[in-house]
Amino acid sequence: MNLKSLKIIIAVTAVFLWGSLAGNSAAAERLRVAYSALNASQSYLWVAQDMGFYRKYGLDVDLLYINSGSMNIAALLGGSIQIAGGGPVSIDARLRGIKLLILANPLPFLATNLVTSPEIRAVSDMKGKTGGISRFGSSTDQGFRYLFRKAGLNLDTDLKLLQLGGDASRLAAMKIGKIQYTFLGAAATEQAKALGYRVLATAQQMAIPFPWTSVVVEESWLAAHREVPYRYLEALTESIWFMKHHPAESERIIGRYMKTSDPQLSRLEYEFVVSLLPDYAVPTLDGIRLILENFGKEYPDAPRRDPKDFADGSFIERLKQERFVERLKP
Repeated sequence: MNLKSLKIIIAVTAVFLWGSLAGNSAAAERLRVAYSALNASQSYLWVAQDMGFYRKYGLDVDLLYINSGSMNIAALLGGSIQIAGGGPVSIDARLRGIKLLILANPLPFLATNLVTSPEIRAVSDMKGKTGGISRFGSSTDQGFRYLFRKAGLNLDTDLKLLQLGGDASRLAAMKIGKIQYTFLGAAATEQAKALGYRVLATAQQMAIPFPWTSVVVEESWLAAHREVPYRYLEALTESIWFMKHHPAESERIIGRYMKTSDPQLSRLEYEFVVSLLPDYAVPTLDGIRLILENFGKEYPDAPRRDPKDFADGSFIERLKQERFVERLKP
């Protein structure tokens, strides 16, 4: 091969590669995704963004922080996002005839700690006292409904809640005596303990099956974009795998998104959440059933509904059949 021929081949190859890369970039699907809390319960989303996993699977994702699951679902219904977090609210919406589906539950448990004033030693002691939640209808709201119902308390007369926003706002409300109990993430829990508050139960101790941080979409969008949520769940699944194998990098990302310069708090958040993350984020049917039971008063037929009607686990099942996690290399 002469030099001229070689130059032509190199030039053609360069044009081909450039076109291929440009085509891949142009083909990236734009997604707006919302999350609902500034603690490590959302960290797999952050890690997927910072480590380039969305891009790896052909997605250009805008991550938006929208305080509470109920506001996430409102944004989804308004069309400003395509994927939302907020399991209980999506179940409520579907009970009202709005076609939403849960595709995955990266955290299939009530992933928060129950923190109370020192005088409270049992859930029964919370009767008549005031608790703090993010918003009505949110996971924190549903969590207290479950705990009070399980303790045999009356939800109408014994449960008193204020909607206050995120962990920081709820902890501030405890400091001034506005509320006597709430749910908090790992870092806020440590701050509460330092102030003399009681950790009545950790997420691990409660082990409540729960559709926490659900991946929620509209059915009509799902029907038109079947491969997009699959690629999105590929990215999240690899992100969870990465977190389990790379603690230092994961802690750094958590600290950046939580805007804390204290590595100990980042480590606490990481250790708390990574112990709850499953390899495959299968929709938690037991958790959905719990929420349906919670909605028994508003929707008398809810406890009899099939949890499978509220979820589409086919994407995660496809990942399992393809042995997606098992093929990832440390």
